[in-house]
Amino acid sequence: MKTVLPLLLFAFIMHGQTQSYTPSTASFPNPERGYYHYTSTGGTTATYTTLNQSTLDSYRGENITVIERMFYLNSFLSAPISDSYLANMQSDFDKIRNAGLKVIIRFAYSKSESVAVLDATKTQILAHIQQVAPLIQANKDVISIYQYGWIGCWGETYYTSQIAEFGNGDSTAITTAQWANRKQIVDAMLAATPIEIPIQVRYVYDKQRMYPTGNNRIGFYNDAFLNVWGDSGTFNVSGAGGSPSTFDSNYLQTETINLPMAGETDALNAPRTDCANALMEMDKYNWSLLNKDYLTANIVNWTSQGCFAETERRLGYRFELINSNITNNILTFTVQNVGYANLFKDRNAFLVLRNMATNVESSFELNTNLKNWTGGAPIQISQSLAFAVASGTYQLFLSLPDPLLTNPMYAIQCANSGIWDAVKGYNNLNQTVTISGEVIPVTQPVVTAPVVDPAILPVSIVLNNNAIIIVNNLPSPEFTIAVYNLNGRLKSTSVDISGLRKGIYVVKITCNGIVYTQKVNKV
Repeated sequence: MKTVLPLLLFAFIMHGQTQSYTPSTASFPNPERGYYHYTSTGGTTATYTTLNQSTLDSYRGENITVIERMFYLNSFLSAPISDSYLANMQSDFDKIRNAGLKVIIRFAYSKSESVAVLDATKTQILAHIQQVAPLIQANKDVISIYQYGWIGCWGETYYTSQIAEFGNGDSTAITTAQWANRKQIVDAMLAATPIEIPIQVRYVYDKQRMYPTGNNRIGFYNDAFLNVWGDSGTFNVSGAGGSPSTFDSNYLQTETINLPMAGETDALNAPRTDCANALMEMDKYNWSLLNKDYLTANIVNWTSQGCFAETERRLGYRFELINSNITNNILTFTVQNVGYANLFKDRNAFLVLRNMATNVESSFELNTNLKNWTGGAPIQISQSLAFAVASGTYQLFLSLPDPLLTNPMYAIQCANSGIWDAVKGYNNLNQTVTISGEVIPVTQPVVTAPVVDPAILPVSIVLNNNAIIIVNNLPSPEFTIAVYNLNGRLKSTSVDISGLRKGIYVVKITCNGIVYTQKVNKV
């Protein structure tokens, strides 16, 4: 049989078809980049030092969006972590979230080389990794990076009391069996940690030895940046003033293209710590995050030499919009990354249309991953404006939200003057488009199923082959469909959702004036 389906034909009137944007030299807080503050639970487990909410709240005023949190477990060298300690951890994560921050986490058993026992046995460490795993899973939205610690003083995996299991000191003297034990710790972390959270190791050789074919979840932290002895072992070198090999240098550059590079300086070491070289190495090795609290002498040095403001702006990514244009119903905008690094986590972009008469907003995902907004040449993104929205004139905004958090403080701000909407977390493209639609009857063949009394069989909405939404037992073969993500953004008006990302979606079917709603899980 044939039926009449509505087809929306859209007419567009563009205003300000070409728009240029002014780059900004201001520093401002953007998520998962820049300088960070260091915190720890204290020297003894019995006196867990909890985070202070008002102190955390003040950090964004310093353009800081990340803290490091060292969890010291000296009271649990041979025992499970206590419930009270785990509860304090969750309280800390809640405060971090309330402040709009994220956190780098690391676990260690000692903060002094002079204590009798520096770390736990491999068996105990593995048990602790499993014990904290549920907390990490529950707080993956605010955990930026999970650092490979556990072994040795400060968790830097160098000196250890468990020499038989892990070796000690010089990495080239560690046996094959001891490397296998060390790898077992990292493997356990990877297996127990959500895919959204990258792992970092301390030394270049660690990853080369444990994962010779690579691992796309493991970045690096360098807690002796710009110091002697190859940054205190970050690189294997010969002599205090030795330079890393070309192979190791290229390896670290390549391995941090989309993986996090973070850490701290620990000494004044001119000329390496002077501005000219420091800026070059931050750029060369894709630095995203740097400790502001240590070594403060280098912060003072960079300030006096005049480069601190540049490091504050360029650590991590920094996206500048260049221009946008609307031609033939296609929006094209150009953006460039002028930061030292790329994003190290997946993040999608959305075009938001705000009806200027009603303020109703519609959000549409763009076909791009911000991890691919790399430094170098400008990048162009294009999007058709043939959206199924009500007739009206719309303002256009670029939204770069966190995939796990709706708080606008976690959205990315572009480095341009006069476009940031902090309340919404949007970048105003300063473009408008008028969309007018009329319903035109179109006759086309459709396959219909027998009408079934819904009182006899309930309506069911299922996802077939992870791609096609099938609706059974509707009172009529004619219906409309709208598919939303869990943030309420419209993702599709088709039964074919093969092009959508993995995740849970809310499907709304409207038939004979009745709305049927069901969640589907696209795996």
